[in-house]
Amino acid sequence: MTNRDKIGRGIAFAAATFACFSTADVAVKWLTSGYPVLQVMCLTTLFTFIPISILVARTGGISSIKPRNPKAIALRAFLLMMDTMFAYFAFSRLPMANVYTLIFAAPLLVTALSPWLLKDTVGWHRWAAVVAGFFGIVIILRPGMVPMDIGYFSSLGAAVVFGMAMIVTRRIGGSETNGAMLVWVMAAKFAIPGILLLLSSGFTPVAPADLALMAFVGVFVGLAHIFLVMAFRHAPAPIAAPFMYTQMLWAVFYGYVFFGDVPDIFVITGSALVVASGLYILWREHSQR
Repeated sequence: MTNRDKIGRGIAFAAATFACFSTADVAVKWLTSGYPVLQVMCLTTLFTFIPISILVARTGGISSIKPRNPKAIALRAFLLMMDTMFAYFAFSRLPMANVYTLIFAAPLLVTALSPWLLKDTVGWHRWAAVVAGFFGIVIILRPGMVPMDIGYFSSLGAAVVFGMAMIVTRRIGGSETNGAMLVWVMAAKFAIPGILLLLSSGFTPVAPADLALMAFVGVFVGLAHIFLVMAFRHAPAPIAAPFMYTQMLWAVFYGYVFFGDVPDIFVITGSALVVASGLYILWREHSQR
């Protein structure tokens, strides 16, 4: 296989990754309108173990999930569990495009915090991109001009904890296997919401069709993680990573088709600034390396 073929395959996997994530998210938005967020998280994650188990079996078996950095893996799992919880709650209250735009602020947060947490040097180009991205968030939120739904705070919470998880992932580096990185995250997403759900006695009986939809979400999320591994295996990060922003296209499409959501001029303008800032930061980081 030529280098061009490998990169082409990586691009295909990257596009498939975020198509799967977005497709799962639209089903989550549908489900959280009738079931508690904790219940949707717990049950969908149960089905995510199916494709993840296949990945583990093919890449080293059960021994490969033993973490080399247990504390860092536990912290990362907890942060990504919180990210999912915040995101699912935001989906239950806001259009998908609004939620995605605010979550896309995570790379801006990583850049802003990296001089202190990662000892990176951030030049004025990236600082300007961070400022522009946060200005885009202000345009979307319009504080003091429109009522602030709690879903916006939840979206920002998802961005913060996801950014922190990205920092932990960078500190771990390449010392952990894919199995260890994935299995413990899924374990946290299943166990913690499950325990909270039992303590709150908030379980809602699930209709068979909705259980099938939860299985669909779980399998698609698992496939997305596998595709992401394959994408970065075949294509360099500067090529594969920007495909994250294709989720905005899926969000607008799914939001209109299933929920009748049409982004207003403020969301469009703010999203453009956030996405452009994120892409510029990715380009600057990798061009300097």
